[in-house]
Amino acid sequence: MPSKPVGQYDPAGIATKGGKNVIREGMTAVVTGGAQGIGRSICLALAKRGVCVYSLDVNDNGNRETENQMNSVGSECYAVHCDVSDTEEICKTFEEILQKEGGIDILVNNAAVFSTMSFVKDSYESALRDWAFNVDTNARSTFLCSKMAAPAMARRGSGEIVNIVTNHVKRYLFPPSNSEHSYDASKYAQLALNESLAEELHPYGIRVNALCPASTRTPMLQEFFDNIGMELTKETIGQVSGTASLLESEEVAEACCAIMNWDDSQPVGQAYLLMYSEDCEELKKGHVARLAK
Repeated sequence: MPSKPVGQYDPAGIATKGGKNVIREGMTAVVTGGAQGIGRSICLALAKRGVCVYSLDVNDNGNRETENQMNSVGSECYAVHCDVSDTEEICKTFEEILQKEGGIDILVNNAAVFSTMSFVKDSYESALRDWAFNVDTNARSTFLCSKMAAPAMARRGSGEIVNIVTNHVKRYLFPPSNSEHSYDASKYAQLALNESLAEELHPYGIRVNALCPASTRTPMLQEFFDNIGMELTKETIGQVSGTASLLESEEVAEACCAIMNWDDSQPVGQAYLLMYSEDCEELKKGHVARLAK
């Protein structure tokens, strides 16, 4: 811990610290999974605010398009090939960014994969692959990317980490499926990290929160509906999930930027459920208790 902490953590969940982490021109951000969907929209939202964004992804074509779109709004931003399921690639990529920029102000752990498996029908080897596929990208990358960014943020006495989780962790509304075992476990691990990261990092001036988007119009969701032979609409989502809601990725991105701009009276370690456009709008005003349940 620093000899003179820049803030204290209130057990009630309210954070107070010396500095104010407002998104501003010249900041450096790293966004994982930026080649498409929510990740791309977050990259663009930050770039429009003058942030130098590093978009990390293995989808080089999509990531180059993200870079082109970011640079078209006037920011100097970069597409970086990085497989966040690879521990060595994470370390190398972050070391290069830190060497070039001198620090990182914002980290968005957004990269995610999804698959299903059966404990009865799948082989042991197949189950192992399914577990590693989900956990390495969804949970371990959050752990390791945060580990690479946190010391640099702590030296500056400020930083923002936002973890993009999923509505699946809100079991009071969304019961478990019979096949998303590895995915859901990986996302619960990410949720637990969100809480423990906030507990350790807040005294260093680093704010950590999470967003838990429900169905959002992304290529990954579109692929899922293509595979089951259904059109992607609010109505069909209601048939599949029981909740007829469909967010746009830009709405999630604006909610992400909103919680980064909160003042020091706002809590950390929270995980906000986003189901409707109104939820994203409410977060622009500050903490919303019903979304953090």
